[in-house]
Amino acid sequence: MAFFQDLISGNNYPADGCFEFKSSDHIRYQNGTDVSGHNFNCHRTVKIEKNVSGNKGYTVTILNDDGAHPLWGNNVQMSAKPMEVISKTATQVVLRGYGYDQRALMMGVPSSDASFACYGLTINISSGTIESCVLHMYDRGVDLAYFK
Repeated sequence: MAFFQDLISGNNYPADGCFEFKSSDHIRYQNGTDVSGHNFNCHRTVKIEKNVSGNKGYTVTILNDDGAHPLWGNNVQMSAKPMEVISKTATQVVLRGYGYDQRALMMGVPSSDASFACYGLTINISSGTIESCVLHMYDRGVDLAYFK
């Protein structure tokens, strides 16, 4: 419970732990426009945990609960991204990625394309519970809103 309280209070140095937001519906927005409508019975988990590298903030991963990907054989929808809280209100916590994907840099990917700052997550809170999460892919103008 301490981890969840740290998360919704905006603490970038949380207690050990993890929180999973289970979603059965999402909407894709491209440059602010709904391009998909509701995707009911499309199960995803937004996993938020204490930074797995021991640094400040959190690690955010999104999992596809409908099954493993046919090529890479796991259910990772979005690989782990380090994020930190950049703002907090009574109804929202906003996280933003920081740092770089070191493996991508070693393969010659430009640092602008390997930056985790291209990702963010808005956590929408009502009465002390998470109602929805929105994944932001800033460099692509894409937002994925995940609902219960």
